[in-house]
Amino acid sequence: MTRFLLLMTSALSIAAATLALQSCGAESVEAASSVRPANSLVVLPDGSTMAAATGSLSRRVSEWLANREGGSADFQFTGFHETQPTLTSKGLGRAADLATILRAAPAATIELAGDEAQATTLARLLEDRGIANERMRVIPAAGLGTVTMTIHRGTTAPLMTARR
Repeated sequence: MTRFLLLMTSALSIAAATLALQSCGAESVEAASSVRPANSLVVLPDGSTMAAATGSLSRRVSEWLANREGGSADFQFTGFHETQPTLTSKGLGRAADLATILRAAPAATIELAGDEAQATTLARLLEDRGIANERMRVIPAAGLGTVTMTIHRGTTAPLMTARR
């Protein structure tokens, strides 16, 4: 029995060494680049950061909040199944990003105009993600598949610090 175990161990060792030597001559495979575009990072009003692709809704909203110009702005939220008040997977991602941005801008309020069921669905998702119901207003309007968001900046006054 011992002789058999020694024979099997030797055979497995030789096989492993042979495979290791064969892989030394193989062409190297280049790994995919891990470099991301440098322009995907945006700074939110509270100083936190998030990744937002150029041209995305998240990027446009966060850049508008950062430039501090104008009291309100309109944005189109797409991401609903055309005739249903349910979000697509991309729509869920957009809504989650929007909630992150709105949490970083606590003075901002939002009006959601569009199909009432779709606008209400978006409002509920934002509320589930920490946006107070008092900061949102649903305005029933025509149209399926998109919701027009009017974001009101709120106060732009700098934070005051206490003195001794």
